[in-house]
Amino acid sequence: MKSQQLILQSEKGSPFWEIKILLVETNCPVIRLVEKVFENSEGSYFLRRIKNLPDLSFELKYNKPDLIISGRNMDGFKGLDVLNQVQLLSPEIPVLMLVTDFNAKANIELVNSGAYDIIYHSEINRLVKEANFLYQTGIMKQA
Repeated sequence: MKSQQLILQSEKGSPFWEIKILLVETNCPVIRLVEKVFENSEGSYFLRRIKNLPDLSFELKYNKPDLIISGRNMDGFKGLDVLNQVQLLSPEIPVLMLVTDFNAKANIELVNSGAYDIIYHSEINRLVKEANFLYQTGIMKQA
């Protein structure tokens, strides 16, 4: 049975300094694409993926990721549902939204609901840069 957790760690990385990323997505090709982007990058990442809102609630209460990456539309729920739950339980955690197309109305609604940024599938390689920036910014705020 294949694990749903993927630990991505460079040789220089320490498991104590890894960026904990929660991927909320139901589309298998998108999941694999995100995993591949982080696998091919330098740095230390712990990528955990979930496919429903009850698991999101559990993760926000007990595992506190550093960053959440979510799709805009998934099987059974939407990115807005993810943002609402994050705002309710852990508003300090930034959420990056993955979208397939430029839908200004939907994307503005996501940002107004708390999304930190919108990343198009065509720009998926930005995920690593954004994750590192958000993590470093979070550490600087705590220092």
